[in-house]
Amino acid sequence: MATIYLNRKSFVHNASYYSNLLGDKKKLCIALKDNAYGHGIKQISQLSKEFGIKHCIVKNIHEANIANNYNFETILILYDIPQTNYPKNYYFAINDLSKIQLYNQNTNVELKIDTSMSRNGIEISQIKEAIELIQKYKLNLKGVFTHFCCADENNDTTIKQEKLFEDVIIQIKKLIKTPFRIHCANSTGSHKVDNSKYDIARVGIGLYGYIDLEQYKSNTKPVLSLYANKISTRTLKQGDGIGYGATYKVEKDNFTVSNYDIGYGDGFFRVNENQNAFIKDKRKILGRVSMDSLSIQGEDEEVCIFDDATHLAKVQNTIHYEILTHLNGNLNRVIK
Repeated sequence: MATIYLNRKSFVHNASYYSNLLGDKKKLCIALKDNAYGHGIKQISQLSKEFGIKHCIVKNIHEANIANNYNFETILILYDIPQTNYPKNYYFAINDLSKIQLYNQNTNVELKIDTSMSRNGIEISQIKEAIELIQKYKLNLKGVFTHFCCADENNDTTIKQEKLFEDVIIQIKKLIKTPFRIHCANSTGSHKVDNSKYDIARVGIGLYGYIDLEQYKSNTKPVLSLYANKISTRTLKQGDGIGYGATYKVEKDNFTVSNYDIGYGDGFFRVNENQNAFIKDKRKILGRVSMDSLSIQGEDEEVCIFDDATHLAKVQNTIHYEILTHLNGNLNRVIK
């Protein structure tokens, strides 16, 4: 069975890098949403616990319930709306003014502010009304945050967003006297703001080994590697075709090819004959990737498909996030 390996040393390296950047590991808030970006929420929660990470963010209550087995002090739930009572370390994000009335009384909430991403969050003109509704429905405001739209770009948009956010915080502190935590930075954003001004930073892809700003790329190490096991081996002659459509034609006699147990049914992309895709050791993926398998020259019992998603992201004209999050949750994940 194909296996995902998670490198403990690489994770610790990345977590240490961000701890130093933020000034304290207590400020690390790991993004575990979408099965920890494909890495496995249970496994990454375990690594986080070992390192001493105390805060995390997840997509929904289902993910929160998994993460809650690993002693996180706070779990920020980005999208679900609570319909009952939950543990006190569950914080629910408020993304829309009209939804505030749906939250259970005494729910711990964090108010998301839209500072120009134009996606989720309370508009700046709605701040006063949002605070009034939080108080009316007896919710516990535990945090205020925003999200940067262009932290991965080398422009001044993040600076402008942060200034808007700072003005919002001043406004909210005049409206409510209870303390709340403040955060805005993601993996790249934490390189652009003064982290001493904020309580946590929401670090996702950076902890998994990728930073999209060129000047910082070498500071982290990819955590995930994907390995596949041999199903069968064939010795082919010149002119033989491989795979669906027989789109790859063997160029010489006595050509040894093996089939390995990873395919698009496992979340690996359907690479085809028009794409120049290689596994880690630069051997080409031959022909079309099938639902459950792919073919490579040679007869190794096991091959590393990739330990860095960058090449495959370029092949698929996408980003490493998509390569990683596509990986099927049923694949075996092992910390090593």
